[in-house]
Amino acid sequence: MKTKPRLYLLLGVMLLLVTALAITSLVTIWHMRGSGFAVIKANYNSIQYMQSMVDALDTEPDPAKQRTALEVQLALQQQNVTEAPERAATDRLVQAVSAFHRAPDDLVALNELRRSISSVLEVNRAAIVEKAGTQEAVGNRAVIWISLGATLAFVIAFTLFLSMPEFFVEPIRKLTEGIDRIAAGHYDERVALQRNDEFGHMAVRFNSMAAELERWSTSNLSRIMAEKARAEAVINCLRHPSIGVDDHQRILFMNRQAAELLGVDAGELLGQEIGVAAQRNDLLGFILKANGSSNFKAVVGGHEQRFTVEATPIEADQATLGTVYMLHNVTPYLERDEARTMFLATISHELKTPLASSDIGLGLLERHQATQLTAYQAEIVSDLRKDHQRLVRIVSELLDMAQLETGQLRVQVAKHSLPGIIDAALESVHAAATARGMQLAVQLHSPLPYVTADADKATWSFINLLSNALRHGPANSTITIRSEAAGPNIRVTVADDGPGLTTEQQAHLFERFAPHGAAGTGLGLSIARELMRAMGGDITYQAGPRGGAEFILRFAAPANG
Repeated sequence: MKTKPRLYLLLGVMLLLVTALAITSLVTIWHMRGSGFAVIKANYNSIQYMQSMVDALDTEPDPAKQRTALEVQLALQQQNVTEAPERAATDRLVQAVSAFHRAPDDLVALNELRRSISSVLEVNRAAIVEKAGTQEAVGNRAVIWISLGATLAFVIAFTLFLSMPEFFVEPIRKLTEGIDRIAAGHYDERVALQRNDEFGHMAVRFNSMAAELERWSTSNLSRIMAEKARAEAVINCLRHPSIGVDDHQRILFMNRQAAELLGVDAGELLGQEIGVAAQRNDLLGFILKANGSSNFKAVVGGHEQRFTVEATPIEADQATLGTVYMLHNVTPYLERDEARTMFLATISHELKTPLASSDIGLGLLERHQATQLTAYQAEIVSDLRKDHQRLVRIVSELLDMAQLETGQLRVQVAKHSLPGIIDAALESVHAAATARGMQLAVQLHSPLPYVTADADKATWSFINLLSNALRHGPANSTITIRSEAAGPNIRVTVADDGPGLTTEQQAHLFERFAPHGAAGTGLGLSIARELMRAMGGDITYQAGPRGGAEFILRFAAPANG
């Protein structure tokens, strides 16, 4: 039998039994509460009337009141006759009361009245006993039927209690276990349910599905293995050491280069959680935590190499499936950068000597310019002096950059007066400003501020910005230097009225060797910003409100003000 008809049958029987019990109980209660109860009540009332008549005869001394009491109770009894024998007894009582009223002192009439009252009492008492017996018999029969129905209902309910869980839960449990095994990849799982209902049909279909999955898995296994081998070959062909971690923080793959770097077998750490694997291999733990901007040392092939780590998420349509950690060997780049830095330092130092000699020669020519040189020769000497100054500036910037990169240029940070630093820079460019007719306006906020800086390096940075403003600003214009407090920092703005910078120039403003004019190499701004950052400050740029350029130097304010 199918599950649904079986449920309907069992629950229908239960419903039928409960309904039968309810109907039997209601009918019995209604019958016992109905006419039988009313008749018993009427018999009881008749007994009360007769008792009142006896009390009137025995206790009432006043004949008039006694007569009235007897007539009232007799009238009530005449209206309350419920039994056939009671009618005859009541009629005799009426006659006896009439005879007593005619001769109240006649003992025969009094005794007849008492016998009539007793007759009515006995009839009603007998009726009450009979009715009670009848009601008891009805109650007993009801108890028997209700007990039988309740017992049958209990047997059926207890049978359902024992059989229903086994009937429904056991096949569901077996099917659930089979589904879990299939989900885990065990496609040889089968569910055995020897039933002809819906659960049996589900088991048959489940087994058919499992068989199809097993066939599919078997038929595609070789292709999957081939694809796996191909993927591993591609990973091993990557030039950079690479480690893949899935979304459960387990090591997914590791190419040969990464295994050699870590000093482990390529398959030794596969499938392990990264926390466990990192405890066994310190270098792996460092790689998984390394910041991409830093580099670390590792010995490969007996030689010390430097690597950086690049972490790239493995993105799917709606989730992140893991992370690929790729290590880049930056040793050749660092070696080339170090060689370039040493070359710059060497060539800058070597150029200082001939430039110093040429400066002496130009000085001698300039001293004899008024008396021994023609106007044409004096113009040539003037051009040579300009080119010489430009070469000196370029060589100085190259040397400063080389010292910054090699760490030989040190900053001595201390508390200094900002006005003193600005005055020293203004003194250096005063002659150039006068020659171009340009004004240098200083606007410092009160009280006069102090900054945390290296005075010489800060002065050099100011001179560089002022020199750029003098070079690019129009003649007879004003260069404004103003300061303001900005939280824990002091901001100093150098603003000119020049043409400002284009969008392209701003994009490469602080890059080395990115010229921003015909006479610049771009080194000055780059070095100035690095110096400011080394002192805990910075340099930024913004366009002026009326055009021109505004360079903002940010200094750290002293801790004690």
